[in-house]
Amino acid sequence: MTNNNEARRIDSEIHREGGGGTDPFAAAVRATRMPMLITDPTLPDNPIVFVNDSFARLTGYSSEETLGRNCRFLQGPGTNRDDVKRMRDAINRRVPIELDLLNYRKDGTTFWNRLLMSPVFNDGELSFFFASQFDITPERERLGLVAQDRDALEAEVSRRVSDLTASEDRLKFTLSAGRLGAWTLDLSEQRLVASGLCKANFGRQPTDTFTYSDLQASILLEDMEYWRNAVQSALAGDGDLDVSYRIKTPSGQLRWIEVRAQTRFAADGTPISMAGVSQDISDRKEAESHRDLLTKEMAHRVKNTLATVQSIVAQSLRQGDADRALITSISQRLQALAGAHDVLTSRGWEEARLVDIISTATAPFDNSATNRIHFGGDDVVLSSRAATAIALAMHELSTNAVKYGALSNDTGVVTINWSVEDGQLEVVWKEAGGPAVKEPTRRGFGSSMIERALAASVHGTAEITYLAGGVVFVIRTAVDRLIEEPTVGARF
Repeated sequence: MTNNNEARRIDSEIHREGGGGTDPFAAAVRATRMPMLITDPTLPDNPIVFVNDSFARLTGYSSEETLGRNCRFLQGPGTNRDDVKRMRDAINRRVPIELDLLNYRKDGTTFWNRLLMSPVFNDGELSFFFASQFDITPERERLGLVAQDRDALEAEVSRRVSDLTASEDRLKFTLSAGRLGAWTLDLSEQRLVASGLCKANFGRQPTDTFTYSDLQASILLEDMEYWRNAVQSALAGDGDLDVSYRIKTPSGQLRWIEVRAQTRFAADGTPISMAGVSQDISDRKEAESHRDLLTKEMAHRVKNTLATVQSIVAQSLRQGDADRALITSISQRLQALAGAHDVLTSRGWEEARLVDIISTATAPFDNSATNRIHFGGDDVVLSSRAATAIALAMHELSTNAVKYGALSNDTGVVTINWSVEDGQLEVVWKEAGGPAVKEPTRRGFGSSMIERALAASVHGTAEITYLAGGVVFVIRTAVDRLIEEPTVGARF
C-alpha cells in the first residue's frame, strides 16, 4: 500500500495543474528536455506509470498510448537480443544499467536510444524504476561512417601493401634475371648501400662491406677521369648517369661495369642522392672486341680481294687488246665499290649513312678548289645492300658527268639533294651549266645498272631523264625498305 500511495503522490505532483508542485524531483522531471519515464515494478509486467513530454516527442507516442505498457513495445526486429537480456537482468537484480538500444518510433523509424535506468528505493523497498533516454542516432551514424571509412582505409592500405609487395617481388625477379645490381648513394655523406648482386658485380660477397671508397678504388686508373666526368655531368645536368668503365676485383680480375642511375635533387637544385643499377658487361665487351677484330680482318681481306680482282681484270683486258677506256671504267667501278665497303666497315658492316656514301663516291670527281658537287639532306641510314648500290650509281653518274655532262667543262655544277616526307625518301641528282644534253640512242651498261639494279636494291624506282639543261636522276623509295631484312632462319 505504501508503494501505491507513493506512486499516486509522484503522479499528482508531476501532473499538478499550473506546475505548482513542491517536490523538486517532480519539477525537474517535468521541466527537462531529456525524455524520461518511470515504471512501477510492484505492478504486473512493470508498466510505465509516467512519461514526460520529451519522451512523447522522441517516440511519437502520446502519454495515453504509453502509460500502462511495458517498455518492450519500443523494441523491434532490429533490436539486439543480447542487449535486451542485459537490461532484463539488471531489472531482476535491481541494479542500474546504461546501454545503447535500437528502438522504434510510432511511425516505424528507428533511433538509437542511450538508456540509463536506475531503481528507486523507499525505506529499502523497490518503489520505481526511473529511466532517462537520449537520442544518439547522429552519433552512431557518425561512428558508422567513421567505421566504414576506417574499413575502406584498411582495405586500401592492405591492397597497396599487397601491390607493393608484388611490385618488389617483380623488381627483384627482374633485377635478378637481368643480372642487375641495385644501389643508392647518399651524396652528402657519401654513403653507399648496395644489393648483393651489385656487390657481386664488383667481385664481392653479399655479406662483404662495400663502401663508396671501395667502389672508387676498384676503377682502373685509365678510366677514373672518364668516370668522374660522367658523374659530374649528371649532377650538373638532368641527373641521369649512364657510364661504362673497367674495374679490378679484389681477386685481380678485370671487368667491365655499366652503371645507370638517376639523381634526386632538393628544392634549391642541390643533388641529394643517386639511385641506380649496375651490370657486369664483360662478356658483351669481349664479344664486341672479337667482332671488331673479325670486321677489320674481313675488311682487310675484302680490300685485298678487290685489289686482286682489279689486277686480274686489268691484265685480262690488256692481253685482249681491250679499249683503255673500258679498263679505266671497270677499275673505277671497283674503286667505288671499295669506297662503299670502307664506309660500311666503319659502321660494323650493318648500315651506313647516305651522306657518307655520297661523299665517298663523289670525292674523286670533285676538285676541292672549285667545289662543283654540292649535296645534303635529311639523316638517312641505309642497309649494306642499298649503300653499295647507291655508291656505284653515284660513281657512274659522276663518271658520265666528267665525260659528257656538267663536270666536262669549267662552269657546270652537280647538286644532289634528298629528303624524307611521310616515310618516303627522294634523292635527286641534277646537273646544270654543262654542254647541251641529248638523249642517247641506246642505253649502256652504266645506265642499265643505275635504273634496274639500283631500283631492285632499294626496293623502289630509279629513273634518268636527259633534259637539255642537264641530266636529272631521281631515286624514290620508302625509308623502311632501306633497312636490311633479317636472313631466313636467323635467330634473335
